[in-house]
Amino acid sequence: MFFRNHFPRAVGIAVTVWAAGQRGIAQEALRNALLTDASARLREQPVVRPAEDVLRIGPVTFDVSLGYSIDASDNIRYSHTDREEDLISRPWASVGVNYVVTRNSRLTFGGRFGYNDYIKHSDLDTFFVTPDSEVAFDVRVRDGVITVYDRIDYSQDVATVGALSGVAEFRRLQNLAGIRGIWQLDDWMLQGGYGHLNVLGLGEGLEYLDRTDEQLFGRVGHRLYSSGQIGIETSGTWSEYTLPSQNDSFGVSIGPFVSWRAGEAFRISVRGGLAYTTFQSTNSVVDDSELTSYYAGLELDHHLTRHITHGLTATHDIRPGVNPNSDFIESTHVNYHMTWAFHRYARLSVVLFGEVSEDRRADQSVSVVNESYKHGGASAELFYQLTQRVSLLGRYAFTVRDSDQESRKYRENRATLGASYRF
Repeated sequence: MFFRNHFPRAVGIAVTVWAAGQRGIAQEALRNALLTDASARLREQPVVRPAEDVLRIGPVTFDVSLGYSIDASDNIRYSHTDREEDLISRPWASVGVNYVVTRNSRLTFGGRFGYNDYIKHSDLDTFFVTPDSEVAFDVRVRDGVITVYDRIDYSQDVATVGALSGVAEFRRLQNLAGIRGIWQLDDWMLQGGYGHLNVLGLGEGLEYLDRTDEQLFGRVGHRLYSSGQIGIETSGTWSEYTLPSQNDSFGVSIGPFVSWRAGEAFRISVRGGLAYTTFQSTNSVVDDSELTSYYAGLELDHHLTRHITHGLTATHDIRPGVNPNSDFIESTHVNYHMTWAFHRYARLSVVLFGEVSEDRRADQSVSVVNESYKHGGASAELFYQLTQRVSLLGRYAFTVRDSDQESRKYRENRATLGASYRF
């Protein structure tokens, strides 16, 4: 019962988290506000496992799993030529902790930790931590909720970062610590937040990624009929890089938003506005510059039937550059996901995504940063609950990148088999 009734909703929220993570620069504070909203919805998902099936120590409940998977890739370095294949062995463990401190406050933490072991290319072996590693403390105060959080993300994935090619890994660590508050005043909703972000490039030659952000976000909304909301939101981000090769920046964004839902079956949200960014030179080689653009977002979630859910996200935004000397990436993303619980213990999940982007230096003084590319792919995953505690999965993913620079094109096929045990 839990699998059919609650898993599709969790998948939709997880995709929302992924989509939110594609924004940046002038929208960086807005991105993290949406990410925090999605994380809060995940924490609100009820624990519906039987009481005797939940690990508990006093007021603290635990969700612990161990797993193993093996990947087969035909292009581990995501290169146009000299493609190399390999098998990647991946043992992992996940821990979720929920501590109800008082009736109106709780502390949550979740994370998945593991090790990537390359059979042929041992130089690429590494530990990993998945993006759901978060500590959050929710305190309810009358008509409001104040959340203090710290979210850690360590990743080396290349396939999900469209601007990259020709590398097997892209190791970076992000730590976002902040506070946000939401107040519901009759038909009005007020929200504000502050976040401090540290970004570190951990691989060889990735020091240019190191930066700190100071982020502010505010939102005012008014209830629209019984299940909708309309309002305006604004954000500001100050970014300071460690190395002088990267320009510091200050960005602001402002625009309206509308959201509406029909019970649990349908939800839609639309947002958009202006984004303005100034880039401050950190050396004598380049001049200060500015960028005026826009952001837009559409998000749809639909329970087509009791067992089929699907959703669509589409965004246009400005994101920080990830290549050396790059200031920003202007992108249009589209993502579609579908989950079909075709059996009491089995489901099929499908994801399609596409991206059209421009990777640029703001002042155009560095000619090597001037790329137009397209990035897209598809994946299908079959999940089966073998027993109450043991589950199996099989997954296939295809990723392709096209570029106006021939050497930066690639395609990759990846197949995965895995199993997990839930305590």
